[in-house]
Amino acid sequence: MKPGAREPVGVESGRAAQAAFPFVVGVDGGGTGSRVFLLDLQGRELHVAQGPPGLVDPSDPQGAAAAMAATVREAVDRVDLRLPARALWAGLAGAGRSEAREGVEVALGALGLALEVQVGMDVQAAHRDAFGADPGFVLVVGTGSMGWGRDPEGWEVRVGGWGSLLGEEGAGYWMGMEALRAVARAADGRESPTLLLPTILETLHLPDPHSLIPWVAWAGKGEVGALAPLVLEAASRGDPAARGILDRGLEALGRYLDVLARAWASWGSSFPVALAGGMAAEGGPLREPLARMVAEQGGILHPGPVIPARGAALLALELAEPTRSGPSHSRC
Repeated sequence: MKPGAREPVGVESGRAAQAAFPFVVGVDGGGTGSRVFLLDLQGRELHVAQGPPGLVDPSDPQGAAAAMAATVREAVDRVDLRLPARALWAGLAGAGRSEAREGVEVALGALGLALEVQVGMDVQAAHRDAFGADPGFVLVVGTGSMGWGRDPEGWEVRVGGWGSLLGEEGAGYWMGMEALRAVARAADGRESPTLLLPTILETLHLPDPHSLIPWVAWAGKGEVGALAPLVLEAASRGDPAARGILDRGLEALGRYLDVLARAWASWGSSFPVALAGGMAAEGGPLREPLARMVAEQGGILHPGPVIPARGAALLALELAEPTRSGPSHSRC
C-alpha cells in the first residue's frame, strides 16, 4: 500500500474488531462438568478453565447459561482480557433439539459474553477437534451416549442421543440408574444379593435401601452418573448384577458402532472413529473395551486425545470469521 493511502473501510473495521475483541471462547458442557477454552484470533491457546456441569435443561435455559457465564468470566479474568469476546461457541450435552439450543443461545446472548454466540451439541465440538472439516465419526460416552459424524459425501449420521428417558444406553447416567434398579430388586429378594447394595448406600451415606427413593427423586443426572464407577468396580470383582449392567451397556454401544459402520459401507469397510466423553476418552473406564470393539468392526481409531472444548473454540474462530462452506446434509 502506498504511503498515506487509506485501507478500505471493511478492512479497517475488521482490524478494529480484532483489536477490541482479540479472542474467542469455546465451551464444552457435559453432565458432570464443563471446560472453557480461550483462543486468540490466530488460533493460539490462551487459557483453559474447568467449571460446573453444562447439561441443558430445556425448562431452564437461563440456568445453564448462567453456570457457563461464570466459568467464562473467570477464565477471561485469569488472562487479563475483557468481555465481550469476538465469538463464543458452546457444545452442550442435552442440546440435540433445536428448541433447547435456541433457548440457551438466547440466554447466553443476553449476558454479553461475545459478539457472536452459537450453541450446538457437545459431539459436534468433539468431531471438530478430531477431524476438522473431514469425514469421520465420534462416539461420545459420558453422562449420555451418542454417535455422530459425516460420511465422505458430507451427509450427517446420528445414532443415540435420545435422552435419558428413551436411550443413552451404556453411558454413566444409564449405568447409575441400572445399578439403583438392581439394588431395589436385591433388597426385595427378587434377585440375588449384589455388592452394589452396600457399596451405593455407603457412598451416598444412606441408612437403608428405601432411602434411595427420595435420593433419586432429587438427584441430578451428574449425581446418578457418578455411580457408574461403582458398577465397574463391582463388575471387576465378579458381581453378577454389575457384570450384567456392563455387558448390556457395551452391547448397546456396539450397536451404535454397527450403525456407523453401515453408514460408511459404500466407501469401504474401514471407517474413522474417535472416542470422547468421560467414559470413553483416553483414561476413561470404557476406553479399552470400546477400542477393541472399534477394531473388531473394522474401524480406525483416532490417535491421541479428543478435546471437545478445543473443538468448540475452533468453531468459534469460524464463527468469528465465517467462510463459505458446502451445503449441510442430514441423514438420521
